[in-house]
Amino acid sequence: MGKSIETIWKKGFLDSDSLVAPKLNDLYNQKSKTIIDKFKRMMKINIYVIMVFAFLNLGLYAALGTPYTGGLIFFLFMGVCWISIKQGRTMNNIDASLNSYDYLKSFNSWLEMAISNNTKVMRFFYPLVFLASLMPIVHALKTGEVTNATILNSGFHLVYGIPTITWIIALVTAVLIFVFGGKIYKWDVNLAYGRIFRKIENMIAEMEELRNE
Repeated sequence: MGKSIETIWKKGFLDSDSLVAPKLNDLYNQKSKTIIDKFKRMMKINIYVIMVFAFLNLGLYAALGTPYTGGLIFFLFMGVCWISIKQGRTMNNIDASLNSYDYLKSFNSWLEMAISNNTKVMRFFYPLVFLASLMPIVHALKTGEVTNATILNSGFHLVYGIPTITWIIALVTAVLIFVFGGKIYKWDVNLAYGRIFRKIENMIAEMEELRNE
């Protein structure tokens, strides 16, 4: 019985004249459409969340006394949104008239290209956001009378009123974030879209197995 079902599925997938082929193709087409539509929805939601976060940072950093830092972080996050929106438009160039296998392969190729391009951008994005996020701390240390007096009397070499060793640690950390930025981004992407990626890979592998048997 299991063998006969496998044969029917194989025949239906490979032979366009088979009676079961239209139903099987419709099944794959529907699954492909559903999973890619879900990816598009999640991508839009992610863009909206980043936009909201960018605007919130404007108010937050202004309240912390570093409005220019808030403006920089706002610019960085909005830049990420712009890149995502632009990539979303290129995704619409994928030929929707392709069969489910070719459509998924084309989408997967687009996905790999998008992740590769984003990785290059995010390697700079992460360390810049990290360094910018330290500015409120620098501002607080310089404006606090007690802490400022303590730093000035500490005997450490200072740069902009902050111990040089502190700047070195911050820069070394930023460099490490840059070096591992690609892995951080891929971890971030997999956290958000990992289940969808695995479903696409499994569907492609399943169809390739049917084609090769």
